[in-house]
Amino acid sequence: MSSSLPLHLLWVYVMSGIFILAAMGIFLGIKQQLAAAAAGTFFFLFFLFYHLPKLLSNIHNPVQWTVTFEVLALGSGAFIIAYFLSNGMYGRPRWIKIINATGIISRYLFALSLIVFAIQHILYESYIETLIPSWMPAPVLWSWLVIAGFWLAAISLITRIQLTLATTLLGIMFLLWVLILHAPRAITKLTMEPEWTSLCIALAVSGIAFSVTFSAWREEGFIHQNP
Repeated sequence: MSSSLPLHLLWVYVMSGIFILAAMGIFLGIKQQLAAAAAGTFFFLFFLFYHLPKLLSNIHNPVQWTVTFEVLALGSGAFIIAYFLSNGMYGRPRWIKIINATGIISRYLFALSLIVFAIQHILYESYIETLIPSWMPAPVLWSWLVIAGFWLAAISLITRIQLTLATTLLGIMFLLWVLILHAPRAITKLTMEPEWTSLCIALAVSGIAFSVTFSAWREEGFIHQNP
């Protein structure tokens, strides 16, 4: 959040409180759809009015590309989760239509984020190799497998070809990153905020991917809605 914004610290606390309340609502089953949609709305506001302008003013900054599309992925993911949580829930028809529409559109925005991540990994593949734990053999192979995973998942989200398989594998891939890469780095660097942020983003994207999987299963009839 820009330090030039009036009452900067107040806004930080307000937004933190909103995200905490949204997380509690989803976790405790209280107004889950509303909680997820509220979180998604604020992520999109951050994307449109803060990160996107910064990206457009500094288009050659790879860090800004990553941060901007991480926010887009989280925002679209929140609406995907709201769509997933619509199973067996009742409400105003207009609200249901909005949740369904934003959930579907968010799949394409999530796919766009994965495409940007794939391109970033290609451009900076040598750096990505340095992040792979030293005990893992063939870092070049793992780096390009990740790139392939991004591309295939994005294509699947757009075309819906093998959607459940692609998003399940994407969720597993991010979850493995949490366990193998991000958690050990965060634990050994307890006071470094970027390490914890990277861990939480990877965990969130894993959950988003699995939410797409379960939503697709529901649409295909493998999971039945509650009567």
